[in-house]
Amino acid sequence: MPKESSLYKVEKDDRSSLYYSEYEWCVTLHISEAHCLRYLQPVRFEAALRNAKHWSEQDRFSQDFRSWGPAKESALRETRDILLEENGKYKSVVSFNVLSLYTNNLKLADQFVHLGNPSVRLHLVRQAVITRPAGVVQLRESKHGYRTYLRERKYDYDQRQMLLNFLKSREGTLRPCGSLLTWLGTGRHRYMINPNYSRSYYFVDHDHPNEGTMISLVLPGIVRKTLPIQTTK
Repeated sequence: MPKESSLYKVEKDDRSSLYYSEYEWCVTLHISEAHCLRYLQPVRFEAALRNAKHWSEQDRFSQDFRSWGPAKESALRETRDILLEENGKYKSVVSFNVLSLYTNNLKLADQFVHLGNPSVRLHLVRQAVITRPAGVVQLRESKHGYRTYLRERKYDYDQRQMLLNFLKSREGTLRPCGSLLTWLGTGRHRYMINPNYSRSYYFVDHDHPNEGTMISLVLPGIVRKTLPIQTTK
């Protein structure tokens, strides 16, 4: 195991497996317009930059938030350069203005610290520590027997309303987490946030294992997995 860097604090993450079953570290970065880093190939990357710049210039409601400039573009280009030069295998996940890098090379985090670009902020480094049994959710106490996690996918307002109405119709049987209800209750017009994407940490607790299948019937493909809940007192 590599020695932890003195440049940042590492948060231990008790888990039943490594990230994506193969990565020990998760490096989380805050970068404005991080979606431009979904594709690193020159043509697609440059197209993403042009598109982001175009829409920032069209946004009259939040110019201070989305304003384009040399600092924002250099942050994206310098981050892309580091990723292109990375020899080890890694997985990148983009969520709004957050870039999460799953890797077995902790020195990848060091490079972003040494970059010295204030528009690239190292938010958190987590280390997967295998301390929990696989295939279950461990809680100190729970009124339910199963937990269904959702996938991170894009859904429009009408689709979110369908799921919200379904959950309300099963109140008492299904217990969605607070962040899921907040997302589903987001209106059509909300600036400064992106309400269209579900998050992988959204979950619904329930008593019957087939409730996950019912949720899939409302929004096909939204269910990531259903696990039994194990109480530990």
